Amino acid sequence: MSDETTKKPDLKLVPEEELNEEELEFRSIRKDLPGVKGASAVGVVTIAVGKTPGKNECFRSNEEFRPVVPMVDVEVGMEKHYFCVADNMIEPLASIGISTSLHTLYLTVTARGAVRIIPARCPDSEGNQNEYNRTKEIGLLAGEDEWVRLFTDTENKCYQVFRAPKDRFDDPIWPDLKPAKIFRLAFKDKGRLIDSPQHPLFLRWAARDKK
Repeated sequence: MSDETTKKPDLKLVPEEELNEEELEFRSIRKDLPGVKGASAVGVVTIAVGKTPGKNECFRSNEEFRPVVPMVDVEVGMEKHYFCVADNMIEPLASIGISTSLHTLYLTVTARGAVRIIPARCPDSEGNQNEYNRTKEIGLLAGEDEWVRLFTDTENKCYQVFRAPKDRFDDPIWPDLKPAKIFRLAFKDKGRLIDSPQHPLFLRWAARDKK
């Protein structure tokens, strides 16, 4: 693979005045862009967000989509739901005892074509990261170069990475969408962006929702 095809996009090429409203909102939430305060497939109409790319699914990771954003996660039955948090809501959430943490978002596609965003919790301010998050991220990064599958190692409380045989699958096909559009489809359109005190989840946590 040539240097030309592996080169990361220059995120500083587009001046803010040339960005549309959707892109500006996405940029304001991200924590991995230079100068941001606090920085430490065609036809797709929806993008899922989940803990892993799918049970027993081989997947690839997109090396050009890796924003870092503040999030909260909520247990709903056996599922974990992830909510992104706008800057203006971090302090109001903290005031009612809800803390946010930075997550790196990985865009994945399975061998069957399912597109999904996988959040991986970043190390805390002291560099600590539990083994599930650390080993999940190892697998997600490995997926940039080859088809892999994550499976749970309950005894060691971590993920293990299975590497599929070479040439088992064709090259991945990614949705032809800008990062801001991907973010909107995965979070804002599904009500998973906490951006105001009127968000249903904030109202519930603050005991302000109407029964």
